[in-house]
Amino acid sequence: MSVNFMTDMDFNEDSSSVDNLCSSTMTAPTIVDVLIIGAGPAGLALANWFRNSDISVLLVDKKPGPTTRGQAEGLKSTTNEIFESFGIGPQVTAELWRLEEIAIWGPREDGGVGIVREQVIQDKVEELGKIRETMLQQSRVEHHMLQNLVPHSNIKIKYSTTPISVNVDITSSHKEKAYPVEVQLDKTQLDKDGIQDNATSDSNLPNERDEKEEVRAKYIVGCDGARSWLRKQLDVTLEGDLTDSVFGVVDIVPKSNFPDIRRVCYLRAATGTILLVPRSDKEVRLYIPVESGSALPDPKDLTFERIIDAARKIIAPYALEVGSVSWWSAYRVGQRVGSHFSRQNERAFLLGDAVHTHSPKAGQGMNTSVQDAYNLGWKLRLILQGHISTTTSDTSPETLLRTYELERRPVAQDLIAFDRGYLKLFAAPSSQFDTEFLRAMKFTTGLSIRYPPSCVVQLPAGCATADDLGPSLLKADVVPGKRLPDFQVVYQADGTTARIHTRMQTTGAFRLIVFAGDIAQHTHLLDKLQQLGAFLADPSGLGPLTSPSSGAVGEVAAVEVLVVHAAERDKVDFLGLPEVYRPWSETAGYDYWRVFADAESVHEGHGRVYERLEIDREKGRDVIVRPDGYVGAVLDLDDHDGVKRYFGVLGMLKGA
Repeated sequence: MSVNFMTDMDFNEDSSSVDNLCSSTMTAPTIVDVLIIGAGPAGLALANWFRNSDISVLLVDKKPGPTTRGQAEGLKSTTNEIFESFGIGPQVTAELWRLEEIAIWGPREDGGVGIVREQVIQDKVEELGKIRETMLQQSRVEHHMLQNLVPHSNIKIKYSTTPISVNVDITSSHKEKAYPVEVQLDKTQLDKDGIQDNATSDSNLPNERDEKEEVRAKYIVGCDGARSWLRKQLDVTLEGDLTDSVFGVVDIVPKSNFPDIRRVCYLRAATGTILLVPRSDKEVRLYIPVESGSALPDPKDLTFERIIDAARKIIAPYALEVGSVSWWSAYRVGQRVGSHFSRQNERAFLLGDAVHTHSPKAGQGMNTSVQDAYNLGWKLRLILQGHISTTTSDTSPETLLRTYELERRPVAQDLIAFDRGYLKLFAAPSSQFDTEFLRAMKFTTGLSIRYPPSCVVQLPAGCATADDLGPSLLKADVVPGKRLPDFQVVYQADGTTARIHTRMQTTGAFRLIVFAGDIAQHTHLLDKLQQLGAFLADPSGLGPLTSPSSGAVGEVAAVEVLVVHAAERDKVDFLGLPEVYRPWSETAGYDYWRVFADAESVHEGHGRVYERLEIDREKGRDVIVRPDGYVGAVLDLDDHDGVKRYFGVLGMLKGA
């Protein structure tokens, strides 16, 4: 039975193309490389990693179709960078609602009734050089990611489908072309209102009709939410507690005399702190704490009227009436992290809400879920496309896949710790409030994340930890394990403006960014750039990785080499550079889009990259950037051995 989007979900004109992604129930076993349980933000983000590849992917979701309203909404700059790398940045940006200011309200100092504005803070982090925070409802985020999958026949989606059993052969080696994951699927039972009937998120009962399907896969990934079915099958526990907080969430068009109704607001009162966030279409979203004396109410018993009454008590003396309501919900907050993020010999993984839950106050739910998927996706792609040698390196596919939990579980733990202390900022006025709140904004944007050393985060010789790097390396957070800061440059060939994260599309390629320095003023830097170019093209050096294996049009090399120089553009001879920096194709011509200048653009000003990243124009640097935008290594411009060592340790050089 195929899913009919027009009938089930009353979708817009794009639904016919989305319907092409869905396949009908088959009686024979389905063979796929990756089976994804859950087609929400995490599942769709993971699937987007496998576009433009021959990797077969099946997503299944018990819902009858994509999310239509409500759910998560806040998007941080890092997540928007991910959407840009997927190629859907313009579509998402066109619908975003920008957040510019944050107003803090608290009790009157004279002890009177009601709240007063304490301060207004710019919603800005200088290091980003871009908008920090935006709003777009989850349904639209899913829509754009889903539409991005439509042209790719290797990716299939089945709604109204739920797993009922899973078995993994953990003796199967990743070196073998085996499909050790066996899953049985069934059609989701829905009542007349489209709600799952006789089965919940906690359990799945067999359908009366025999519509079961067997799937064999190499890997299974659970993106199936806070009540994850796969998490229970893998015997992964959530460590932590349910909080003593019950929240109502409402999306309304308000009729109110509250003066900051179009600003992000934290409204602090004795009964709790409301988070108010402006949305598009004159709506606002309110996260409202609901009190019930000494006993917490059951979220299922809460009514919309009771939630709004709780909001009115906090926002007083200002009025709050409801013009219209588009969605509301109630829930009890859990602050918990999974005991494992991967299981079964790295054949099964958990992402997003399936493995960590927290309050909505910092707006991290959808962001962290998408970023989990962004971390895992390139690693699976690298392995499934055969780029990891299983015979010439100590790094095995299992070793690489273990870095998913190594990197993302500490992020989730830090998020829970942050979440527990976040609202203490609003408990009482503090002389340190501005400093602490700025630190919180940096945290929620992801600037504090640093992945530990591993096969894909390599430190220079003599450094035991990233803290040992010292001032001789880059000081602006361009260090192994941290996300490469986004920056603006111009193309050497035509002066067109580019941003580096938009330029680094999700092709699965690593990037070697050569910060060549001022190659016009310093001939020794031009000599080093020429020598590096020869090494990168040498078959005994990095040549096998920097050139597509067959040279076919559209084929992507495993390592893309980019140059960012600091010279005056008119003093640089583009065609005088080694061909690895501007490859030639008989069918496509020169690739003009690999050499950049840190220079003034015609319309967007000067990016001042070397100044921002504190790179010495007389020395330069090599920065190896992983496919997910995180720094894998920082090396001297002439450290050819260091470049070769990075990819050799990873197992990408077949003869290493």
